[in-house]
Amino acid sequence: METPADAKARLLAAGLRPTAARLLLWEIMQGQGRALTAGDLLELMHRRRQVNKVTVYRNIEQFLRRGLVRRLCLEGRVAYYELASDQHPSHPHFQCTACGQVECLEPVNMSRFWTELKGPLGNRAEKIEILVEGICRHCRRLG
Repeated sequence: METPADAKARLLAAGLRPTAARLLLWEIMQGQGRALTAGDLLELMHRRRQVNKVTVYRNIEQFLRRGLVRRLCLEGRVAYYELASDQHPSHPHFQCTACGQVECLEPVNMSRFWTELKGPLGNRAEKIEILVEGICRHCRRLG
């Protein structure tokens, strides 16, 4: 897990001022270990400090534009967000079909996966998204 000084340095390197809201957003995304919706991020930030909804959405967009965050467009209309750093390489996700929660799965070698798919010659994969759908532990206990 990055220290606050590391987070500040990462934001500065991306051309962003390390404001209190941005640092809190980064800390929350880093500490959750799963992809989150903008609504989830807003709720978690509100637990720690009063922050404007527009500020949260604007900072998510700034993080996206600078490659600090990945947007996951999974089943349903809601987008999920996760850090896109060396500590969080591209990885598959599990989405519960009952409650919609998204969990990160262990990273896999995506270039090997592309080779196994035997993609057409000359094509270069730049992004591979793997989604596993099923029922999460929590929903299985309730059912």
